[in-house]
Amino acid sequence: MNGLKAITTVYSYYLPEIRNVIDDMTREYPHEAFLKSMNGGLDDFHLPVMDKLVDVHRDDVSGLGKFGYRYSTAGSEEGIREFMSLLALRGVNQAYMWKGDYEGYRETGKTRGIRLEEVEFGEDPKRLKPGYWFLSNPSARNGLIIGNTAVRSICEAGHKVFYDLSYLGSTRPFVYDLGHPNVVAAAVSFSKPYGLFYYRVGFLYTREEVPSLYANKWFKNIYGLMIAKAILERVDIASLAEKYKNLQREIVGEINREHGLGLHEADTFLLANLPCAKVEQFSEAKLTALQKFRRHNFYRFCLTPYFLAREERGVIK
Repeated sequence: MNGLKAITTVYSYYLPEIRNVIDDMTREYPHEAFLKSMNGGLDDFHLPVMDKLVDVHRDDVSGLGKFGYRYSTAGSEEGIREFMSLLALRGVNQAYMWKGDYEGYRETGKTRGIRLEEVEFGEDPKRLKPGYWFLSNPSARNGLIIGNTAVRSICEAGHKVFYDLSYLGSTRPFVYDLGHPNVVAAAVSFSKPYGLFYYRVGFLYTREEVPSLYANKWFKNIYGLMIAKAILERVDIASLAEKYKNLQREIVGEINREHGLGLHEADTFLLANLPCAKVEQFSEAKLTALQKFRRHNFYRFCLTPYFLAREERGVIK
C-alpha cells in the first residue's frame, strides 16, 4: 500500500489553535508567577487548574469532582506508574486489562512485578477474581468510546478500576460515568487531544492518597499548568473536536478511495480503525502491509500525518 501515510503509534497532532494560545502566553513570559515560589506560593498552583478541568468537563465526566486527592503529573504516564507502584507495595502482583488496550499498562506492570492479564473485550468480569483493572476510554484498542454499562459491570463484579481518560476532549460529546466507588483513580492528559505530548501536562484524581506523588506539589511543571489553564479558559473544546472530527471524515474518505481499505472513523479524531473480521477478502500482500497496525482484533491507524499535510496546504490554520 504505497502512499499510505498513517502511522502505528499515536503521535498527537500539535493543534494550531493550541499553538496560538501558547504564542499569546509567551509574548510576555510570565516570570512573575515563578517569583512567587520564594514564599512557597506555588505548592497549590495545580489545584485551581484541576478544579477548572472538573468544571469544564462537568457535563461529560460525571463524578470527577468527587475524588478526594488530586495530583499534577507528567502526562497520564506518571500517574499510571505511581499508582502501579502503590499497588506493588501492597503486594498486588496481578491486574487486568483488555486485549489490545494501551501497552503501557503491561510494560509498566512488568517493572513493578505486576502481571497484566489481558482479557477479551466482552468477557464477563464476574468470571474473574476481583482485582484491579486498567482501561482507557476512548479505548486505545481502536479509538472507540466504551459504553458506561461495560465499565459499570466491571465495578459491580468487585474490580477496582483505574480509568484512563487520555483521549478526553478529542471526541464528540459523551458522558463518562466515573461515579461508581470502585472507580478508584482517573487520569487526564493534554497530550493526545491537544498535541502537548512533550509538555507533559497531566492530572491524576484518586479516592485515596498516592504517597509517592505527594512531592509533586513542589516538583511540577508550572508553565505546563499555565498552558492547561489557558486552554481550559480560552478554547471551546467541543467546537475544536467537531472541527477535527469533520477533517477526520475527509481523511478517512481519502484513504479509502486511494487504498480501498474500508476504514472507519474512530470516536477520537486522531484515529481510524478496521475490524479484523472485515479483511478476509484482502490479498496476502495487503494483509502483510496491514499487520503492523494490528491490535488484537482491530487494525488501528493514527492520522496525524494527514493533518500535518493539510496544514502544509493551508487547509488547517
